[in-house]
Amino acid sequence: MDAILYAEVYLICIIVAGLLLFWTVHRDSMSTSELWLKHMLTCFLLNFISNFLFTLFNRVFVIESLVTVLSYGFKTAYFVTLVLGVYFWCGYAEVELKQGALGNKKTRMLMRLPLVLGLMIPAVNLYNHWMFDFSPTHAYQRHIMFRVEMWYLLLLSSINSIRLLRHTRGESDPSQRSHLRLTASFPLFILAALILSYAGEAVPVICVAIMVELLCLYMGTIQHQISVDKLTQVNNRQNLIGFMNYKLKNHEGTLYLLMIDLDYFKSINDTYGHLEGDRALVQLSKVLKNACGPYLPRPYIARYGGDEFIIIMEGGEKDVETLCGTIRDMLTELNRGPNPYDIQVSIGVAKWQEDMDHKALIAAADAELYKIKRARTK
Repeated sequence: MDAILYAEVYLICIIVAGLLLFWTVHRDSMSTSELWLKHMLTCFLLNFISNFLFTLFNRVFVIESLVTVLSYGFKTAYFVTLVLGVYFWCGYAEVELKQGALGNKKTRMLMRLPLVLGLMIPAVNLYNHWMFDFSPTHAYQRHIMFRVEMWYLLLLSSINSIRLLRHTRGESDPSQRSHLRLTASFPLFILAALILSYAGEAVPVICVAIMVELLCLYMGTIQHQISVDKLTQVNNRQNLIGFMNYKLKNHEGTLYLLMIDLDYFKSINDTYGHLEGDRALVQLSKVLKNACGPYLPRPYIARYGGDEFIIIMEGGEKDVETLCGTIRDMLTELNRGPNPYDIQVSIGVAKWQEDMDHKALIAAADAELYKIKRARTK
């Protein structure tokens, strides 16, 4: 491919990646997954810029006295940002897998180990040239460690991809399942780029493949965030109604709806302020996620409004009782912490009957919830 056309392809990718990064940075609020997406977009934008500048100064505007230094500098930056981009995709995938924060400090440290190993290859190449070098005519030449690096990145991303795909088997929400599958497709683009790269450097397949994946991830993330409550990062009410209409027609086991109300929420707001009230809601949502995590199919969680959450669960009556007990046990453990107040909940449970639509099922659980609340005040 002509050097000018090659540079033009990279310039288009730079513009698209720059726009995606701009739109991501300027969102009103940013979830944890969007932060990882921002870092990923930044790395791949720099990756495209590095190869674009390499093409310009190695094949178009050649400065003889600087061409070797610039070529090694831009190509090394290209591989460094490629490794960083894959690392941030792995972080993004891990957040989507955990549906929240990345995890404890040990998890983050373990994630950085493959990053260090991946960065060593382009760094050491500056001394041994086992990954790439340049001929006397400044032609770019790949060597064995290039293949090793690319297969290593493919293996690293594939491990996370397989974990995502395994997670989708227990995911009851079809929109979340589709989002996870889309995220898991990332290694396929690396594999396609790697296979096509055997055709030679003249075909810029890696940047095009990555750009397509970034577009898919961005659109998938935005679509996913539309259906998520921004404060608690569980499904919002709009998504809940759509899911219930789907689930009432597509379920195998007995269907239960749990209406969960945060007790004394007004008192927390009045005494400690609305920011502390928001924090209580976030803590409760994390408890619900952790409590529902072990079940397959995974219960669906949504914020119904205010301090009320809904869980939709397939299973038996014993499963529901166990889940309610787990939620209360986790809250008891949480209340031993530094909070100046206790987080307590009331739970109303309703079992779906053949003649019920989503409104009737919610109303039945709501009625059970307020029976519990009235009994407590007597």
